[in-house]
Amino acid sequence: MAIFYLDYENGNDAARSSVNIISSDNNGSGLVRILTAANHGLVTGAKVTIAGHSVSEYNGDWVITNIDATHFDLQNSTYSSSGTGGTETPFGGMNWADAWKTITNGATAARIAPGDIIRIAKSPAPVSIGRASWTNLSKTVVLENAQTLNVDMCENVWTGVNDTTVTRISVSTDAKEGSYCMKLALDSSPQTNKLQAYYKISDDGINFSAYQKLSFWIKNSAAIVANNWYVALCSDTAGATVIDTFKIPAIPSTGRWIPVTLAREGSGNLGNAIKSIAVYTGSTAPTASSYILIDDFIACTTNGLNLQSLISKNSNEQGGTEGWYCIKNINGTTILLDNDTNSKANEGRGYYGTTETVTTYKRETIKTAMAGSSSTAIQEVQDSGTSGSKIEFQGGFNTSNNNQDGETFFDGLNGWGYGIYLNGKSYTILNYLNVCRYHNGIYYYGSSNNNTITTLSNANNNSSCGVYYNSSNNNTITTLGNVNNNSVYGVYYNSSNNNTITTLSNANNNSGYGVDYSYSSNNNTIKSLSTSGNSTGGVYNNTGVNYLFNAKIQEATEVAGFTNFANSRIFSQNHDQIADNHWIFTDGGTIHSQTAVRHTASGIAWQLSPTSTNRSSNYPLDLSVAKVAVEANKAVSIKAWMRRSNTELTMRLIVKGKQIAGVDNDIYADLTADANIWQEVSLSSFTPTEKGVIEVMVYAWGGTNYNGFIDDLTISQS
Repeated sequence: MAIFYLDYENGNDAARSSVNIISSDNNGSGLVRILTAANHGLVTGAKVTIAGHSVSEYNGDWVITNIDATHFDLQNSTYSSSGTGGTETPFGGMNWADAWKTITNGATAARIAPGDIIRIAKSPAPVSIGRASWTNLSKTVVLENAQTLNVDMCENVWTGVNDTTVTRISVSTDAKEGSYCMKLALDSSPQTNKLQAYYKISDDGINFSAYQKLSFWIKNSAAIVANNWYVALCSDTAGATVIDTFKIPAIPSTGRWIPVTLAREGSGNLGNAIKSIAVYTGSTAPTASSYILIDDFIACTTNGLNLQSLISKNSNEQGGTEGWYCIKNINGTTILLDNDTNSKANEGRGYYGTTETVTTYKRETIKTAMAGSSSTAIQEVQDSGTSGSKIEFQGGFNTSNNNQDGETFFDGLNGWGYGIYLNGKSYTILNYLNVCRYHNGIYYYGSSNNNTITTLSNANNNSSCGVYYNSSNNNTITTLGNVNNNSVYGVYYNSSNNNTITTLSNANNNSGYGVDYSYSSNNNTIKSLSTSGNSTGGVYNNTGVNYLFNAKIQEATEVAGFTNFANSRIFSQNHDQIADNHWIFTDGGTIHSQTAVRHTASGIAWQLSPTSTNRSSNYPLDLSVAKVAVEANKAVSIKAWMRRSNTELTMRLIVKGKQIAGVDNDIYADLTADANIWQEVSLSSFTPTEKGVIEVMVYAWGGTNYNGFIDDLTISQS
């Protein structure tokens, strides 16, 4: 087992410079050989390849000269034929000063092995931005004091010049703030270093000298390379006299809104008498006949709130129940919370929680490489562990003292790509790694089995799902704090089985369902669940059988999506987090425990409620009420008290035939009493001819709004 280090912002994935090493057999005995294998499990955690070295074996220990013994462990290596000399190629990752940059290209399969731990640098800690008012199920957060200064909200049309035509686009079509954004469309021959559009923001000039950065939204129709575009703040009203310049970085994606926060070229404070904002082409001409959309220009301080920030009520650097939210727009003291980066200003529900005015915090993320497509793998795990030696990716490490006292927030910015991707990888552990603004935040694909997430505090604001299981089984999440404001689902299962979440605290305000079991996903379990505000419903279940415990599902549509005649089920124990409140959701009906209608005054009775005419005598709503061990050659007697709200509903007590020797045919009896009368229904006694277990069922069918009840089951054997 070795410990490695990864720092996305300061690390380097490249192999370090090779060093020529001359070795000799200096002990006077032993066999001289050439070391050819890569060594692993080094004292410092370093990973090196050593080739062409002369080493000697003396009393079972391999000796090599001119190498710092504290950095290299030559035990358990393989050797080839004799020779002298060679090179040593270190691959880094041995400490924070020598850290790798990415999971994909740093922690490669050649550099790590089962049992290794990769420590990942944390994101910056939360910073107070003063008090703000939060409202349940609202995307609006109101600050007591503004943290930014408006430059232009793009509500009034800009002037296009040279190669550009400017159009004001309504929010009904597309905008991130207010009612409009600007569309700057180039002609077929765009020039370099030319003013393309401008807007007068003041006749007298605005003082931005307390700020150092410009933050805004951009959406491009063609990929942007470095030096295609820059934004300028100008001292005249027509965008001609540039004071502050902000170069737009390369953007490989198209059709995606991206929050951009840029320091002025040359650093320092912004101008103190700015009269206009302008957009110029750079030294490399943008794509002909392409366009960009722009919106919500604000001036920001170096370390202050901006459009790339996350905000929350959460003051904890690690943990805490309140989620961290991406920002849709900032206009003075008004902040709107985002869903997907492409959600418009008038879309989304925003925050779920207590309505109150409290101290509010902002947090900055680690910006990973921007994806060029929705399916780009951004950080891809490269190796599998084993059942006894998992590979751990531990986020939240403090690089100054090596304590795990924070969390790591990876940010895709444009809503595309897979934040953390496992393709056919197993026996890994992820911990304190958060994801936002990707397509899928964390994506298990292609039989990625037996993996563990210890703590995942936030998988929010992704354009598809927070956590996605695709054909991946037997994975575990211990604590999943928030999967909020994703544009499709919070947690999604596609043909994935036997996965467990111990606690899912908040699956809220997603555009689809909070949890979605789709396409033959079976035997997945969530032991504690809370959902609210999801647009379509709380939980979706397609054709599988899955289990919830202590689920508080607050949507009007709690569970939906069942395929007709599949008899798929969601079993929810202690539903609404109420003891002995158990529900079974299925196609064409529900089954649940209740105390309002009981045969006796204690315990619970079960209620069966068909809601579709599909539930007929050939496909009844069915409940297993008992599985009982029986002896051979002894008569079995079964009876239960049953009741119905309408005689159009048929209730049947039944033991299916062929489940044990001696019971060749179905044995059943139907309720015959009038509505709202308890009747003890008895089966004809039967005698199994072998020792085993029998299952007792109750069926209900007929109508779409009637209820049947069963209570006080009695089984005896003489």
